[in-house]
Amino acid sequence: MTPGSDLAATAVTALTCKLCGAPDPVPVFSEAAADAVFTSYHCRACDLFQTLGDIAAVSPDYVDLTADQLDPMHVFLQTAHKKTAFDQWSRIIRRRGNSGKRLLDIGCGVGGFLDYASANGFETYGFDASAAQAEQARIHHPNVRNFIDIDSYCTALREPVKFDVITMWDVFEHIRTPAELIAGVRRHLAPGGVFFVSVPNGAPNPMKVKLARMRGREPGLIPWEHVFYYTRNSLARVMKDNGLDVAEIGAVVPYVRPMSVHEAVRRAGFGLLSSTRYAPQLFAVTRLPA
Repeated sequence: MTPGSDLAATAVTALTCKLCGAPDPVPVFSEAAADAVFTSYHCRACDLFQTLGDIAAVSPDYVDLTADQLDPMHVFLQTAHKKTAFDQWSRIIRRRGNSGKRLLDIGCGVGGFLDYASANGFETYGFDASAAQAEQARIHHPNVRNFIDIDSYCTALREPVKFDVITMWDVFEHIRTPAELIAGVRRHLAPGGVFFVSVPNGAPNPMKVKLARMRGREPGLIPWEHVFYYTRNSLARVMKDNGLDVAEIGAVVPYVRPMSVHEAVRRAGFGLLSSTRYAPQLFAVTRLPA
């Protein structure tokens, strides 16, 4: 189904942006999954790309993962694949002068980032919606639990904890109710604490859709999973509108793959786009207001 279809054209008239409430977001693309069609819309007022319509509260594809699905490639994508970005995060944290050591990773998966944080002197905490992944992460990080929200997780800890750093790596775009999540983050951040997110950038999506159509393919942007595609403007707005001070928004360095001609071209593309609005991946560094 394409954005020009009767279904998309009919549905858009009754919809408003989930971030700013502006009317008439524009359909950008649709993709089908599990006998349903999911459409992503662009809000011209706040520059947010968002899936509107019926969406599962938590992704069944993710929460139903089994231990045998956590194969070496799955683990690689959460560990060595992101090592350069983890190093970038470390430089950002040092530059920001954060001295606290209690770190919570929301959506910690198998614990790849927690391994990195622990090796760099942090006391690690984490939770994940996938029971299989949380169980694997807990082998090395005993504070990890299987939960879907921060309040439930913190209630289950043996003692109250205020975190110096809270992170989300490729998770925030999956969150159906970002205002509720940020409210929870604010409750559990220590004074002066940092909330860091890394998300795919929505700005290149129209271009990706056009290129996919030229090749007779779907864009592969999984709108039933990535329910929000933030841009620099909309990422800053969702943080500010929910009570966080934005310290920095920038481009994430490329997640690395084994070197090949294609990989060399991909990394070069990341470098060329990093200073533009089309950077493939974005990060935001925010703090509680003083």
